[in-house]
Amino acid sequence: MVPNLFLLIYAVSAYAFSNNSLVYANNKKEIQKASIWIVLISLSLTFDLLTNWVGLLSVFVFTAFLILTTFAKSKKDKMSWYLTWELINVGVALAFTLPLSGWLSSDSYLRPPFVNYLLGLTIASVVFADIFRRVGIIPKDSGDSDGDFERILLFIFIMAGQLWYTLLTIAGMLIYRFLRYKKPSVMWILSPAVGVLFSLFWYLLMNFEWI
Repeated sequence: MVPNLFLLIYAVSAYAFSNNSLVYANNKKEIQKASIWIVLISLSLTFDLLTNWVGLLSVFVFTAFLILTTFAKSKKDKMSWYLTWELINVGVALAFTLPLSGWLSSDSYLRPPFVNYLLGLTIASVVFADIFRRVGIIPKDSGDSDGDFERILLFIFIMAGQLWYTLLTIAGMLIYRFLRYKKPSVMWILSPAVGVLFSLFWYLLMNFEWI
């Protein structure tokens, strides 16, 4: 896999430190927070690339683009608008990544496997939480901390090839939810299922060159 550094910047800044669904709902506080995190995450993940004019220009343009799209997102809250802007952001991130993949691999302090591991971890946890918000499975203002934590553990253990820890995580989270919430919900099944399936997919993606 190429080092998806720009996609990691977008995923972390838009999903991990702000509520992407509230940005679409035109929540002013969330829009401001998301814009600040875009700058902070961009700088923290690329500071060693800024001494080169290619890195400086690429990071500056991409960061500016993400801030602009954050404000553009807030114009509507329809699913079609959501899908359009998310695909645009992913496409632009890949457009920055692919031509620079060789340069990023050799010049970034973050090694490609680690970048892609962090990207997979981010998608498994907070990106899927936002998808659950969009389809109405959890409230838009929900942090989904239980589900995020569960999918993080599942991703870590599956990527490490730890079957028993994976099973213990699923069993432990079912017991925890029963003791805390009593009443079952679709998330009791959906969250671990998504966590396992996506983690297996990401494991294959990172470990088999022919995929």
